Amino acid sequence: MLSSLLRCPRSADDERKHPVLCLFCGAILCSQNICCQETVNGEEVGACIFHALHCGAGVCIFLKIRECRVVLVEGKARGCAYPAPYLDEYGETDPGLKRGNPLHLSHERYRKLHLVWQQHCIIEEIARSQETNQMLFGFNWQLL
Repeated sequence: MLSSLLRCPRSADDERKHPVLCLFCGAILCSQNICCQETVNGEEVGACIFHALHCGAGVCIFLKIRECRVVLVEGKARGCAYPAPYLDEYGETDPGLKRGNPLHLSHERYRKLHLVWQQHCIIEEIARSQETNQMLFGFNWQLL
């Protein structure tokens, strides 16, 4: 399924959707929209968090397709951005796909991301990111 053709099964409008790809199982989800929220133990959670609870026991890695960003999540309240494995010909990322340069898979970056998953370091990466970034952004992870 092409992400550009993603149509939310729960929404009738043509609102721009934020497709994400689960890097564990390959599922494409509609994220950051109230149409796909689920209730877990009486709390509203977004499609990504709901998926992570079932696919990765609460821990998961997602690629935000239209933004070329990788997101690591743990539980319902923690997460962080992680460098995307796609670079342009100058070795730079294009967060938000604003420059429009063709991107190619960086095998080195992909290897590092794969090791984070394979060595069960997702929670450590999130903790490290939160320690390093001392600034708390008001992002509500549970609605991702």
